[in-house]
Amino acid sequence: MKMKFHKVNNGFTLVEMIVTLVLIGILAAVAIPRLFDTDAFKSRGFFDEVVNAARYGQKLAVASGCPVEFRITNGVGNNGRYGLFQRLNSCISGPYTRAVSSPGNPGPFAASPPGGVSLSAVPVTEIVFDSRGGASAGMTVTVDDLSFSIIAESGYVD
Repeated sequence: MKMKFHKVNNGFTLVEMIVTLVLIGILAAVAIPRLFDTDAFKSRGFFDEVVNAARYGQKLAVASGCPVEFRITNGVGNNGRYGLFQRLNSCISGPYTRAVSSPGNPGPFAASPPGGVSLSAVPVTEIVFDSRGGASAGMTVTVDDLSFSIIAESGYVD
């Protein structure tokens, strides 16, 4: 009687290895650089920060009954800036010179974009939220290639 021996495959074929290495190479060339590119993360993070600052300014104006100015300085990196301001001594008159305190951090509710990130606003660079939450004008704010609008009259941050 003859014994039959079965061949056991315990590995990859040469074709499977080559296809696997090609796929890993494509992933390494395309996906991995995106994971280590922090500019996109910095840009999106600062965009979210500016949107939330505008919303906070509107909510603060409603809650306090005093107008709040949302101000943008167009620029890249430290040349750009946003901030929230209230009137110095009263809610009724005077310039907006008192910086609004940040609720989470000590200091003013203001910041500059990280290096390489641009900040701009058109057609105006400052608006005032009134005690009803309405905005004195419309504004479109752009952080790199991301933008949002503040609707005049309603103050809606879109």
